[in-house]
Amino acid sequence: MALPTPKILIAEDEEVNVMIAQHILKKLGFETVAVENGEKAVKEVQKEQFLLILMDVEMPFMDGLEATSIIRKHPNGKQTPIIALTAHSLPEKIAQIKAAGMDDVLIKPFEENSFRPILEKYISRT
Repeated sequence: MALPTPKILIAEDEEVNVMIAQHILKKLGFETVAVENGEKAVKEVQKEQFLLILMDVEMPFMDGLEATSIIRKHPNGKQTPIIALTAHSLPEKIAQIKAAGMDDVLIKPFEENSFRPILEKYISRT
């Protein structure tokens, strides 16, 4: 019986950013699940374990900071790397993101070269 392929969760409300992230991650050999808000991200994490979560900071219904806080309390999310997707690079904003429980930050707009260091840092491929 084959084991399920680990996936990366993308929580992002901007469709273009989702398409770019999915394209890059597919090219790098990863499967993805995409949702458009933090509430849906929490539900996905409650259903399955992800290799990594890319979490937009500002989304409707539930933002990425609140979603991360909830995900960190769930067994599937305690150790999962959560990478913030944001256009904000001010030190105060980065501190707020890290205080919410996110592991790192990927500044938008992003491209393949910005994904590689994050993936290499948080995902060990065997």
